[in-house]
Amino acid sequence: MTAQELFDLGQEHRRNRRFGEAINAFRAVMVSPDATPEMISRSQASVELIQEINGFVNTDLMNP
Repeated sequence: MTAQELFDLGQEHRRNRRFGEAINAFRAVMVSPDATPEMISRSQASVELIQEINGFVNTDLMNP
């Protein structure tokens, strides 16, 4: 797959809340030889966002 196809796949997975698959696709973009610097940067930002979403804990709900 091309870097653009992988990036599009990652975005589709993210929209459908398949975060593990999205991370895998975005990481594949980052090592793809045909990825542009912008695609690599956007992929890295997407991975960080997904990890932030998955690690979110609302402490107010944990301590009533």
